[in-house]
Amino acid sequence: MEFKSPIAKVSLGDLVHQRMITALLSGQFRGGEDLNEVALAAQFQVSRTPVREALRRLEAEGLVVNLVNRQATVIEMSRTDVIETYQVRQILESAAARWAAEQLDAEQLLELRALANAAAPPPGGQWGANERRFDGELHRKVAESCGNGRLCKEIVKNTNLVRFVRSRVGLNLERLAQGHTEHLRILAALEARDAERASAEMSAHIASALQFVLEDLPLP
Repeated sequence: MEFKSPIAKVSLGDLVHQRMITALLSGQFRGGEDLNEVALAAQFQVSRTPVREALRRLEAEGLVVNLVNRQATVIEMSRTDVIETYQVRQILESAAARWAAEQLDAEQLLELRALANAAAPPPGGQWGANERRFDGELHRKVAESCGNGRLCKEIVKNTNLVRFVRSRVGLNLERLAQGHTEHLRILAALEARDAERASAEMSAHIASALQFVLEDLPLP
């Protein structure tokens, strides 16, 4: 059997980084919690070198701070931090939606429409999980199809901060249903190849999400 592309090699630093991302975004570490290299190396059964590499990357991505003469610490986000994170997201993703409306191909749009149909209310069974899948794929495809690699990378970086915030917010079916309606509006604009409407709908969706987070999280 002949493979057209080589299998990507993954370093120990990459693996530890991914596991740390998962732990941070699932709420396993609290904001402000110290991250001890020795303890993490023992937990992941690796040396301290890949742990240190992973922590440096997390610091560059904004999820960890490394204070002078102190070990790495999980970020703590104030109300201002959350607002600014979502404002950046609004700028980045509304621009991406404008360009993606002209570049998403028919197959990608059909895939998104299938996910949208599977996520349709009324709530029940796997509805919540299906909506979250539709949510993730919509935002991912918009970012990857915008035609600007640097913009896509910045969206990914910012998305991890947004996911960190959302991991502190409980599941709310009312917000999930509202988000689904907003996602459908974005998808309809993308299907119509209406760049300005896609951008406006994405911007409105992110503003709505921020309002929900601010109402739900007790932030200083």
